[in-house]
Amino acid sequence: MSLWAEASTNQLSLQVGASQPFEFIWINSGQFVIGAPDSDKLAEAEEKPQRLVQIEQGFYLGRTTVTVGQFRQFVLETGYKTDAETDQRPRYQGGHGYNATRHRFEGYYPQYTWRNPGWPMTDSFPVGNVSWNDAVAFCKWLCTKTTMKARLPTEAEWEYSCRAGTTNTFFTGDAPASLRGYANVPDLSLRAELGEPADASTFPFDDGYPFTAPVGSFKPNPWGLYDMIGNVFQWCVDEIPGPPPKRILRGGCYNQNIELCRCAARGFAAPWGRYSYTGFRVLLAPKLVIPGKK
Repeated sequence: MSLWAEASTNQLSLQVGASQPFEFIWINSGQFVIGAPDSDKLAEAEEKPQRLVQIEQGFYLGRTTVTVGQFRQFVLETGYKTDAETDQRPRYQGGHGYNATRHRFEGYYPQYTWRNPGWPMTDSFPVGNVSWNDAVAFCKWLCTKTTMKARLPTEAEWEYSCRAGTTNTFFTGDAPASLRGYANVPDLSLRAELGEPADASTFPFDDGYPFTAPVGSFKPNPWGLYDMIGNVFQWCVDEIPGPPPKRILRGGCYNQNIELCRCAARGFAAPWGRYSYTGFRVLLAPKLVIPGKK
């Protein structure tokens, strides 16, 4: 298979109300090999076989995942209520969070929403406890603030951007330890908070954050994108046909395992699913100009 990919240094900043600016990185079109090789013993069957994928059009991708502050601006302007705040099904009211008294994660419970996952946050933290439905609603709102199309990335666009021209298990290499300094992942600090011993699912270092970290706290990937791996999972637009249909999650998070933090790893959940580790990153697609049309 031939392989080429590149990114330019073009950047875009979008100011929306009083929220933090939305920062985007331009990603050029290109092609790459998606999925996991047969040699990857941590891979699931749906990640194979590898195949060559063409990214036909360039796009802007959020430098970071959407923050609490940015999501707060969306809510202030629209009055939007998330699935965690509106779901009336007896077993699905509220969201997922951390019970500091019991030292365990739990949910769904009404006290847990995007505003409160069970630990202190500032507006610079990644928003969590948002469903795919919530993420799509946010993108529709952001479309009103720009001449471009705001949407979730496809999982091919996501993996292309995450790998940033690399072909390893992680964009830093094949060893889990290579992610040290680049990602907030399930590590020794998380196990210490939970009172659990480290095991094979734990990264062999302490990243300093048992839960989420402010976006951009770690070094970016080669294309200048922060937190492509770890912190919170990122919703993609793709659907896995049902019944019931599900949506793709990529990137891993602060509290799962090494397997889900690989570039090729594929998670999934119902469109209404929400956890303290589900967030999203926005893609801006320039509108194509068709000659002869206005």
